[in-house]
Amino acid sequence: MRRGQLYAFGVVSTILSLTLLSFTRNGETGHFDEIVKISLRDVGNKLLLLNGDSTSLIHPIRKLDANSFELSFQNKLSILPDSLVSVVSHSFEMAQLPQDYIVEVISRGNNEVAYSYQIKENVENNIIPCVGRNLPLDAYRIKILFAAHEPFLMSQKGVSIVSLVLIGCIGLALLLKPKAGNKNGIDTNSGYVEIGGYKFYQNQNKLVKGDLTVKLTAKECELIRLFGEHPNQILKRDFLEKEVWEDNGVVVGRSLDTFISRIRKKFRHDDSVNLVNVHGVGYRLEIS
Repeated sequence: MRRGQLYAFGVVSTILSLTLLSFTRNGETGHFDEIVKISLRDVGNKLLLLNGDSTSLIHPIRKLDANSFELSFQNKLSILPDSLVSVVSHSFEMAQLPQDYIVEVISRGNNEVAYSYQIKENVENNIIPCVGRNLPLDAYRIKILFAAHEPFLMSQKGVSIVSLVLIGCIGLALLLKPKAGNKNGIDTNSGYVEIGGYKFYQNQNKLVKGDLTVKLTAKECELIRLFGEHPNQILKRDFLEKEVWEDNGVVVGRSLDTFISRIRKKFRHDDSVNLVNVHGVGYRLEIS
């Protein structure tokens, strides 16, 4: 990835992470509440249908506190615990709600818990007693208590706070990253890269060796930069052509070979630097 692309990625990732965090903080509670209410109305409808009741009303879902909600009905109904467990589980899974909650069936007559069970993320830890014992006809309220849930929007999209912060950190690191150089010797303060006995000033289009100054073209600078960043490594022809010429829409042809020949001549005053042709593959800048 080239320097300009890295910088652009840094800007975009930083803005994206901050935007997602802001959006999540502002919208997560409302989304969670509404999805729970829709899911509980679905539960209520299925329980009424199991009672052969397709006409009576489901009362508005009540939010009792941050993590608990209540479902109630216009008419009395009987509840079979295994049907209740199945209906709630299916509805919550379809809505991708947290799988860590307690269900209580409360009798309106004496306000006592007629039946309750607990579902955990680890299925082996579920507590579901008295399955198969029918609860008689009564005016029931069903209370759902969720364990402290992570932001719904983030769990829904598979994005965690940690991952968002990580994206932001990567973006900031790229934005603050100094200009890339190579392992052969970078001096970020003076703005040159050491290649053998030469000092390569990319921004000034020149090579300097003692009192000798060698002028460079823009393409020569690009190629020397790439070789300088990968000393003693083979760089394939396709890679060099793509990095230096592709963005300009130029047909390269033998241009690469011509520029390699020119660069060799630029380094002729230092025997420790040699630009070697690797037949059929590419080129390697050897620095002894």
